[in-house]
Amino acid sequence: MKMKGRNLLLTAIGLMLSVASCNKLESDIEKQIKIDDEKILNHLTQNDIQAQKHNLGFYYKVLEANSTGVQLNKNDVVKFLYTISLLDGTLIESNFTEGTPAIFKLNSFTMIPEGLDYGIKLMKTGEKYRFFMPSYIAFGSYVSDHFAPRSNFVIDVEVLDKMSETEVFNIQKDSIIAYMDANYPGYLMTESGLCFVDSISGTGNSPRLGDMITIDFKRKYLDNSLIKNVQEASFFLNNLYAIPGLEEGLKLMKSGGSAILVMPSSIAFKQSVCVIPRKVRAELVQDKIINEEVLPYSILKYVVKLKAVN
Repeated sequence: MKMKGRNLLLTAIGLMLSVASCNKLESDIEKQIKIDDEKILNHLTQNDIQAQKHNLGFYYKVLEANSTGVQLNKNDVVKFLYTISLLDGTLIESNFTEGTPAIFKLNSFTMIPEGLDYGIKLMKTGEKYRFFMPSYIAFGSYVSDHFAPRSNFVIDVEVLDKMSETEVFNIQKDSIIAYMDANYPGYLMTESGLCFVDSISGTGNSPRLGDMITIDFKRKYLDNSLIKNVQEASFFLNNLYAIPGLEEGLKLMKSGGSAILVMPSSIAFKQSVCVIPRKVRAELVQDKIINEEVLPYSILKYVVKLKAVN
């Protein structure tokens, strides 16, 4: 079995500052920066590519400008399409063909590779850029099934739209209502946007603040694709163990009962971490580099059985 490194270098600058007292480590980082910069510059020169260099170290080229587009700002929720390849042209992943956009919160430290966060910040809606991303602000020494350690990347990005989190909530609320009307008539909707269906009414006690509860649950996306299936999960209610939407739904149940909970991202995993390429996400979770299996700004569906309240 291949061993994967857990030393994911997300930003050379921050790491260099934190280890300034260690001359050898600082020297190794500086050496890698020079290696990556030389590889990317050689690629640009050999292919006669005109690109600008950002002060973080990546290069970028405007493929399609949009003078009427809206400039992106910190904390905007950005929807975008992408293609990510190696410098030699080997395709790793693209969502242009399937048309399902990636989404993330700009400049909130929730993007891997981190350099892409700063690259997208340069763009307007409707624009398309190409980024030449060095490993030291991408995946560093991480070993993936899809690329080698210290890989440099070419990433094409097209920004489709930007929203506020309030706009995201309103759009998701409308989607949830349409879904519930079609699939679960008679549901209860709370002010937070949680939709509750008491599929099997329990006969025991309802959980209260501080109670120890035991549940089985399935976590799904709204298309019913399974994210996680957990048996016999026990925790204290209101102890920040579970996401807000799950805890709110549990308080509406009685012991022995089962329920369906559908919730907007605002009471689930919110922005979480955006990983490009998306298929590397499971590896990062497995290697405990990130702990969020759920994609950013996802509507979630829980099928829950409340087994015990103590």
